[in-house]
Amino acid sequence: MVKHITKSGRNLYSGKITLRSYKYRLGGKIIEKEIVEHQNSVGIIAIDAEEKIILVKQFRVAARSNLLEIPAGKIEHGENPHVAALREMNEEIGYTGKLTPIFQCYLAPGYDTEKMHFFLATDIKLSKKRLPQDEDEDIKISKMKLSTALDKCFTGQIMDCKTIAAIMTILKFKNVKSKSHIKKSLMKSL
Repeated sequence: MVKHITKSGRNLYSGKITLRSYKYRLGGKIIEKEIVEHQNSVGIIAIDAEEKIILVKQFRVAARSNLLEIPAGKIEHGENPHVAALREMNEEIGYTGKLTPIFQCYLAPGYDTEKMHFFLATDIKLSKKRLPQDEDEDIKISKMKLSTALDKCFTGQIMDCKTIAAIMTILKFKNVKSKSHIKKSLMKSL
């Protein structure tokens, strides 16, 4: 048990997620906080032979909007991150390929336990046996240059944090410049 947590979590709700209340010590005070316990997940940065990133557009009820995102999903029981990434890539975009792990991060550590494992997918090709999408998915595929995807991050056309982190990480590795100057974009938003 983490040294700051003073009492095991009290279960508030169980379903596809679990909501628990934890008490922990912070600066001499006891704090109580609700935490969403969620399975870890994977995110796939799929780059095709033309150096285009493959994104998915899908409705997200929490955002009340269609969002442009990297293919992603939870790690099912019994799967490791690599196997989950191969499955999700097949389900969401119908591709398979070589996966390279690139980084991991917590998506919302202030209230959620979910950690995402990010993979770069290269040498991709259409899957011979396409898996069905999940019942809550109606995915449209969108391919674009990495520089275009970066521009969409700065113009608010991509608003999903995992996707923004993934695009910026890959661009850092590839040293691709955005068509719109980052400084100019930042100055407009201030």
